[in-house]
Amino acid sequence: ITCRTSKDETCKSCSVNEPNYLHKVDRQPKKPSTKMVRVGDFTLQLVAADTKEPFKEHTAPDGQVYAEVEPDMDYYISVRTVVGGVTMTMHVDGVDLGYKHHFKNANSTSFLGSWSRTGSKERMTALHFNKTREAHGVAPNMLTGKVKVKIHQRGDEYYKEPYDYVSRSLTVDSTLGGKKCIKSTTSGSHSFERRSSKKLKGSLERKYKVGKHICTITLNYCSALGLIYNKILPSPPALEGI
Repeated sequence: ITCRTSKDETCKSCSVNEPNYLHKVDRQPKKPSTKMVRVGDFTLQLVAADTKEPFKEHTAPDGQVYAEVEPDMDYYISVRTVVGGVTMTMHVDGVDLGYKHHFKNANSTSFLGSWSRTGSKERMTALHFNKTREAHGVAPNMLTGKVKVKIHQRGDEYYKEPYDYVSRSLTVDSTLGGKKCIKSTTSGSHSFERRSSKKLKGSLERKYKVGKHICTITLNYCSALGLIYNKILPSPPALEGI
């Protein structure tokens, strides 16, 4: 806490009844939070698709974490594990993206979105924040999106004929939660490609069953307006009383 005003001004930034030259909250802008949502050995963030920079996060009084996102931006779900031998599934706004992501090695990070495979080539395409009609007088949860990552032990291996695949689509009509400020869709323009690393046994591809559930990580997301409705950011005068 530092003083940045003259001694004849009183402190209006806090409850301490002292002159500002003795007590004043520093008004310099805060740097974006780089913390992750962490549960045990696993962490979750939403990151910009082009820079991999995490979106600023806010912690609500009840302990839930909210990523402050912007419309018309591509993003990836960034997950990290300290341990190996785990399987993760991704759920966005109540929709299972429909594929499993396996971590063989410890201390690994992956950027996940909409996954597809054609032949031996795999492509991961970013998700996209789409702006929808803003409505007043709605419940806070209607303005909030949710990303869940369910983590399991990697189960027994088995072999199956390989096949082409495209993960489930997300549209502004397919997600749960009603009319929100921002919804996720599978319409991102950023993507990266890789050759499949799955081992074959003859013409069969090695896969893994899903083992015991370890934990579920949840990260909420919304725009600044959603944070105001969720009482995480203060309401500007124009929205007071709404």
